[in-house]
Amino acid sequence: MHIIFIYIGIFFGVFLEGEMIMISSIIAAHHGYLKLWLVIVIGIIATYCSDFFYFSLGRKRGREWLNRNQKIKDKVSVVDRRLDKYPIFIFLIYRFLYGFRTVTPLVIGASKTKTTTFLFYSGLSTIAWATLYTTIGYMFGELIKSKLGHIEHIEKYIIGFLVIAGISLIVISRMRKQKKYEKAINTDYFV
Repeated sequence: MHIIFIYIGIFFGVFLEGEMIMISSIIAAHHGYLKLWLVIVIGIIATYCSDFFYFSLGRKRGREWLNRNQKIKDKVSVVDRRLDKYPIFIFLIYRFLYGFRTVTPLVIGASKTKTTTFLFYSGLSTIAWATLYTTIGYMFGELIKSKLGHIEHIEKYIIGFLVIAGISLIVISRMRKQKKYEKAINTDYFV
């Protein structure tokens, strides 16, 4: 029964973070702790849902909201410029661009792009993304098995530690960014 919670955790981890959780899950699947096909399917669905969530948020909140949001204003202008010149290319590669994975669907949602067009290219991009990170995770799993096979009896503790450490780093990083942002807002507000 507890394995269901692990798969649910993978869904939300990939939905919110993506690459780190996907690779960790694939490594765990490679070592036999999870079903590889299920991790891949969950990763694809979570990524697709995440993209559609941000696309819908952009569609609902619109351009004004994006331009008012100081945290992402610079990234929005970069995506806008690229989206005007190379729309299909941006639809296909944005998930591979660090720092633009969330902003790009927001901007696309606020644009005049049809929902069906976004969903089609998001599906293609999601499959490419899942294939790439499955391959990376599987290769890391094989490397761990071949080079560190002598520690096989404690590998689940190592994987667990790495997953917890990764999630902790993400949470700490986001908390620091939030504090910086709040401090900047409070400082600018009283000036």
